[in-house]
Amino acid sequence: MAPPIIKRFLISFNQYKLLGLLAFLLSLGGAVVLAIQPDPERPPRVFKAIGQLAFQTPPPAFTSTGTQIQEQGRTISKDILISPKVLLGTAERLRLSQERILEIRDKKLIITFPEDQAVADPNQPQQQPQQAQPDSQPQVITLEVTDTTQEGAKLLLETFMEEMISYSRFLNTSQLTTRIDALKQRLGTVQKELTAAEENFYRYISKQGSDLLAVQDGSLFSAITSSQQRQREIRLTLQEIEGQIGSLTAQLGLSPKQAYTSAALSADPIIANLRARILETELQLERLQKDLRPEHPALVKLVKDKQVNETLLQQRAQEVIGKDGIFTTLPSQVRQESNLDPTRQQLASQLVSLQTQKEGLIKQLDSLVTQERQLRNQYERFPDQQLQQARLVQAVEFQRVIYQNILTALVDAQSAEAETVGSLTIAQRPIANEVIYPPNNRNRLLILLAGAGLGVLAGTGLIFLLAAIDDRLHTPQELREALISRQILLLGELPAIGKERSPVLADGDPDYLAFYERFRSKIRRLGSETSKVVIITSIANEEGKTLTAYNLAIAASLAGRRTLLIEADLRSPSVATNIQVLPDPEAQNEPLLYYGARSKSIRLAPSIENLSILPSPGPQRQAAAILESSELQLLLKDARGRFDMVVIDTPSLSRCNDALLLEPLTDGLIIVTQPGLTRSSLLNEALDQLAEAEVSILGAVINNVENLATPVNAQGDENLQPQFTQLNQPGTTEEEAKVEV
Repeated sequence: MAPPIIKRFLISFNQYKLLGLLAFLLSLGGAVVLAIQPDPERPPRVFKAIGQLAFQTPPPAFTSTGTQIQEQGRTISKDILISPKVLLGTAERLRLSQERILEIRDKKLIITFPEDQAVADPNQPQQQPQQAQPDSQPQVITLEVTDTTQEGAKLLLETFMEEMISYSRFLNTSQLTTRIDALKQRLGTVQKELTAAEENFYRYISKQGSDLLAVQDGSLFSAITSSQQRQREIRLTLQEIEGQIGSLTAQLGLSPKQAYTSAALSADPIIANLRARILETELQLERLQKDLRPEHPALVKLVKDKQVNETLLQQRAQEVIGKDGIFTTLPSQVRQESNLDPTRQQLASQLVSLQTQKEGLIKQLDSLVTQERQLRNQYERFPDQQLQQARLVQAVEFQRVIYQNILTALVDAQSAEAETVGSLTIAQRPIANEVIYPPNNRNRLLILLAGAGLGVLAGTGLIFLLAAIDDRLHTPQELREALISRQILLLGELPAIGKERSPVLADGDPDYLAFYERFRSKIRRLGSETSKVVIITSIANEEGKTLTAYNLAIAASLAGRRTLLIEADLRSPSVATNIQVLPDPEAQNEPLLYYGARSKSIRLAPSIENLSILPSPGPQRQAAAILESSELQLLLKDARGRFDMVVIDTPSLSRCNDALLLEPLTDGLIIVTQPGLTRSSLLNEALDQLAEAEVSILGAVINNVENLATPVNAQGDENLQPQFTQLNQPGTTEEEAKVEV
């Protein structure tokens, strides 16, 4: 058995053999056209000049720059050899136009470098690209130029080589000149940067040098220690003075500020005189108040004198102790505080002196604390100052090193000017010889054979391509595999009937009856009650679903089953005339009345016993509405009770969903497939839609299968011999063919 791919190819070959033949003929025709072309003309006489340039061994260099320039000069590329300067120099010497020299560069000049020669000759050891080994033979660059004359080719190549050598010398010199200019420019910039770094260092030293020196020689640490020692001494002295002040305060009962005020008031003679006057006036008032009334002039005068003296006393106290004095508000307080005896006055003066000394020591202590804090801050800043100093020194040294390096490089480059030479020299003068071209005659036989072979490949490939992209299932095996993969029960394979569109069983053909009887028996094995009313449909048109429905219904009737065939394809006209049943001409106008009158719509097949048919009133525009009508639903329910089997022919699933509308009233669908017509994509899409709609699929059949062997009748089935009735028997009328319901 041939593999499926070979079968598919053979089927595609049978279908698309004309396209394959066309591809073959096109390829062969192209080869013929190419073969009949005349041979190309012999090219004109051409001379080729060959010369060689070698990497020149430079003289010993005594400077690093000279050595570097020499090494860089030994790196030569094709772009350098055919640079615009070389082309222009060659054109000027030979008096050629710019277009002419560019044409020579693009079409007639060939440059081969040493590494290219090594690739061409793999037996030679590999060398570094564009680099000459110091201990080996000088590597050469081969140049080739073609021209129509021998002398012209030689002169052209010689001029090219001389210009290339001159340009290599120019490159080395220009590189050195460019380096010297760049070093000079850089040297000026670096010198300015060095000067700026030195100025920053000197400016920092001038500001922070004394502090750094004080830290470095230890004087700053000594000053901090001395300040701390002086603070301790002052604190001890303050403790002694505070003890003395406390003792004197306890003796006098006055604070230091009160003692200062009392001592100052007691020591003032004016205050003492005014206080004496006031005392004398008070004594006089006390003596006269016993004998005189308050309104007496003498008493009034004494009171007035007392007030005047108290005012003067208060003013004098403010002058002595100032406005900030403690007891300056009332004259009585001034008199009281100014009344110190000499001993208490001496103690008060001592207390004031101690307080003054204490305040001076406190100020001195605060000054020392502030000084110590400043010294400590200066000492703590020393690491940062030292780091900053180190950074400035480093910056100066860095700029100085850069300056020295650039200066050294500049001197080296200036000294290398005397060592600069060209990198190339002529290794071989140009030699011009004539170019001999081999004959260019066409091998026409070989072209034709190649075209024929290409045509066979093109035709075969085209057929293979069409076979690969064709999703039709061409063989029954492919259909079986597709159905099995979707878990669809295969109910049978039906024979090919040819181009006959009428049911063959209606003509009494027993050869086909066995296939359909086997199909019917498999349906019956599903269950008499679960497979009584079945829908026959297909994926696409022309797959034989109507023919299969008719033959299935006829096979069931021939087996003794009361069978009803319903033409439910309301979008197409009836084909009941194939079994001598004439459709009602009025049914197309009133389809609902037609289905409602079951006695008129259902008719007996005149030539086949037990077979009734419900012809289609189509074509109908509102087919879906008719299928969903109550008249048709009642008819189907009645048919389930009156008939042993009901076969419903519906349109294909790719055409409409009429089968899905009738499926709830039936026991399931039977899908008809046909090799060469059923497409895998449409089949899978239809099955996915049916599964999504939860439609019951009883199985599928493969129709129009070639060379099927006649099956053996199933055991337990009824007598399978066909039973036919004669058409147009005497006494038989159309009315007698109708079913009484």
